[in-house]
Amino acid sequence: MKVILLLLAAVSCSVFAQDTRQSIESFSPSPSQVFYLDLDTAPGASSQWRHDVVGTLSALQATVRVPTIRPDPKWSPTFTLWLEKSGQGQKHNRVTVQFFTPPNQKPPLAIRILRVDDGKLAVSESSDTTVSLDENVKLEMVWTTSMLTIKIGSSEVHKVPIPWLIDSVGVSASTGEMEVNRLVLGSAAR
Repeated sequence: MKVILLLLAAVSCSVFAQDTRQSIESFSPSPSQVFYLDLDTAPGASSQWRHDVVGTLSALQATVRVPTIRPDPKWSPTFTLWLEKSGQGQKHNRVTVQFFTPPNQKPPLAIRILRVDDGKLAVSESSDTTVSLDENVKLEMVWTTSMLTIKIGSSEVHKVPIPWLIDSVGVSASTGEMEVNRLVLGSAAR
């Protein structure tokens, strides 16, 4: 019985790893969908960039770097890259990869993945990755009509079910500086 369980676990890991490699190898950048962002915000302030014309695109690759965090008595430094279902009159539906400081507001930054459905937190997953200031972190996000696969760095993968369509991409920074050098939107064949 133990041998069968170990064999099933090994096969599952192999299939999971193959799925991750496929999403990386099959990324096709879309023309005119390459962006370079530098969101530099004061303590207690926030800034954002949005791209609301995602259309048939289904993947993104980005390199994120946080060179500066700033102290603020009320707001902790937070930096996000997100996908959402936007629309007038709708409540908030979003999946966010969030870089944040612990309560002491000092590096290293932790990472978590949050999914909000109709304005309410539905999923919260912690990453095993921590990030130093000025450290480049590669992110990949590949989505279908029901699943989002997020790859952090070279090996950490999260799969988040999504019960809504993605039509908007955004980046936001609060109480510090975040550079996304570069963010590329495209498609991933499955």
